[in-house]
Amino acid sequence: MTRKKDILIGVQTGEEAAEGAIKAWKRAEAGLPPEQPVNQLHFADMATLLKYLSPRRIELMQKLRAIGPLNIRQLAQALGRDYKNVYTDVSELTHIGLVEETKDRRFQVPWDEILAKLPLLAKAT
Repeated sequence: MTRKKDILIGVQTGEEAAEGAIKAWKRAEAGLPPEQPVNQLHFADMATLLKYLSPRRIELMQKLRAIGPLNIRQLAQALGRDYKNVYTDVSELTHIGLVEETKDRRFQVPWDEILAKLPLLAKAT
């Protein structure tokens, strides 16, 4: 049985990211397993997160996950979208690690599930 592969996305300050890294390091030093999910992607603010995860990009990832690896042209056809716009979306999603390129220049979503942690209030400094 294949293990489910999840990624946690969210909004986090640089300070919070540093605290998380220190916590993970201390867990590793103590011989404890990493907290789940291991894979995480954090954005500096909600606007940036929403820029990268627009409804069209989420639809793109869902289509790739459902159909399997496709090249840009096949994906654009499957989505009924313009090649250039799909190319831009795939490039951005690949850059942040939500989409992966295969050896044969196709693209796939390696995640079974994307979990979101969205704080509603900014922490006071």
